[in-house]
Amino acid sequence: MSEFYKFPSNFVSDQFVEYIDEEEISTLTKSLAHTISQRYKGEDLVVIGVLKGSLIFISDFLKNIKDVKVYLDFVSLKAIGRSKESNGTVVMSKDISTNIEGKNVLIVKQILDTGRGLNFLINHLKINNPRNIEVLTLFDKPYKRAVPIKAEYIGKQIEDQLIVGYGVDLEEYGRNIKDLYYLKYPN
Repeated sequence: MSEFYKFPSNFVSDQFVEYIDEEEISTLTKSLAHTISQRYKGEDLVVIGVLKGSLIFISDFLKNIKDVKVYLDFVSLKAIGRSKESNGTVVMSKDISTNIEGKNVLIVKQILDTGRGLNFLINHLKINNPRNIEVLTLFDKPYKRAVPIKAEYIGKQIEDQLIVGYGVDLEEYGRNIKDLYYLKYPN
C-alpha cells in the first residue's frame, strides 16, 4: 500500500497507526444494520445523518437495511466558540426537510464523543413530535462525554484517541480513507 493512499505529504505517516481495519468496520456496519432491520421490520424509519462524518458510514449502513421503508435526511451542526473553558454554542447550518411527526427517527452518527451536538439535535427534533427518537453510532467515546447522553445502538466503543479515516476527518482531510487510524504522538 502506498503512503499516498494513507495521508498527504504534509502528514507524517508513521505517526498514524491503523486502529480498525476496513473488514472490522464492515462487520460492525452489517451487524448494526441487521439489528435495525429487526427492530423496525415492516415499519417506516426516518434516518437522519449528521454531516459530514456520517456520510460514508450511512451509505454503507443503509445498503444493508432489509425490510424497512427508509427515508433519509441530513443535518449539519457546528460548535461555535468552543474552547477548554467554554462549552460553546451549537448551531444548525442545515436542518431536515422531512416531516417526522409521528414517525420513527434514527439519528446516525459516525462517532459519539462529547454529546453536546447530539443533545442539541434530539431536543430540536422533539419539537416536531416524532413517534420515537433513537441514536445509532458506529464509534463511541464515552470518556469524552460532556452531557449525560448515550446511543441505543453502538458499533464499537473506542479509546480516547485522535482518529482519522472512514468518515472522520483531521482538518477536513481523511474522510475517504477506508480504515480508521489514530495519531500515535498527539501534539
